[in-house]
Amino acid sequence: MNTLARRAALVVTAASAALGMAVSSASAGAAATWSATPSGAYTAHAVSPTLDVPFANLVCDSSDVTSGSVAASSSTGADMATISNITFTNCSVGGLDFEVTMTATPWKINVTGVDPSNSNRVKGNVTNISAHIEGFSCYADFTGKVYGYYDNSAGNLVIDGSGTELVASNADCLGLVNDDDVASFNASYHVNVTSTGTSPVITTP
Repeated sequence: MNTLARRAALVVTAASAALGMAVSSASAGAAATWSATPSGAYTAHAVSPTLDVPFANLVCDSSDVTSGSVAASSSTGADMATISNITFTNCSVGGLDFEVTMTATPWKINVTGVDPSNSNRVKGNVTNISAHIEGFSCYADFTGKVYGYYDNSAGNLVIDGSGTELVASNADCLGLVNDDDVASFNASYHVNVTSTGTSPVITTP
């Protein structure tokens, strides 16, 4: 075989090997499908959720997901569950009553991986959040994303207050809440699938 032919053969071999690696990696990624058992419509309840901004602390007696759905599976973990309606009860800032309402639907719950420090916990986030607070000549909108985990052993979706992507806008709140304030949301929602009355378990192969 002449030199040119040998070089051409080497190029073809290398390209084939690279293509084979790419296909193998894609196949491996596709195999990591997340699943939830049981799945379907669910409700969830949290006691004493809080929303903190630099100059104010909003505390509610409780919060309820009254309409939501858990997917049976997700190839990437995206849209593992949705929140179609969420309510907040007896909320206040410094003893003054506030109303908290959901302003866009659905909020989306996404799975990102197993917590390396606790195999019972699946890490994730909630996106598409859009809410409005109002009370005592004060109002503001909050939009963005929060982070946390789902605990398979307890059936709790925990929003842990981390992240900087839940942000205030359209604020007129006596300086207590200002545009671009980063909010920290903390809550632990116990999840029950409606058809079974039990909490889902989220796993991946």
